Amino acid sequence: MLNTKKVGDKLVVYLEGRLDVSVANDVEEELNRIIETENQKHLVLNMEKVEYMSSSGFRACISTLRKLNAKEGTLKLCSIRPSVKRIFDVIELTSLFDIFETEADALK
Repeated sequence: MLNTKKVGDKLVVYLEGRLDVSVANDVEEELNRIIETENQKHLVLNMEKVEYMSSSGFRACISTLRKLNAKEGTLKLCSIRPSVKRIFDVIELTSLFDIFETEADALK
């Protein structure tokens, strides 16, 4: 179960730890459940406590982005640690996502 907070029509999801092959599928399934069963169309992933992301973690984010785009929703990422942000930069995914420095900026 992911920690979440509802702010207006947006749902902030707090991710933490290592987003790797051992947990990425569970995170993806939970995000899909939120989108489908709770009909949530606007998500903010707060990644302040994510220490590491593997390709499985990126796949979960991309899958979530596609699902939300299909529903005319939005996915915003915020508070990404510099070490994780560098991985986004290296694999050239920063242009794919709306990335914000702070949760407050992502919620605007």
